[in-house]
Amino acid sequence: MTATVEHIKKEISHLAPDEAKELFLELQRDFPMATQADPEDSAASIEAEWDAEIDARVKEVESGTVELISGESFMRHVDQLFAQKGLTRSRQA
Repeated sequence: MTATVEHIKKEISHLAPDEAKELFLELQRDFPMATQADPEDSAASIEAEWDAEIDARVKEVESGTVELISGESFMRHVDQLFAQKGLTRSRQA
């Protein structure tokens, strides 16, 4: 970060909360690209990340690098974790 930016950050830290808020809102109006992401780009990026995660998990299952367990085994494990904390879990059908 440049010395100028560091100086500006230091000065902003001395502003009253209402002054800092006013400055922030003005900067958002004056420089909209710096503070606002395109929602469609964000949604597409998130979707791509989830697709990659799903693909990676499917490959782990297909290659046998992860151990699959039954739903019943998982539920027993969750019940044990709750019991260790002195909690009971309500079961919903």
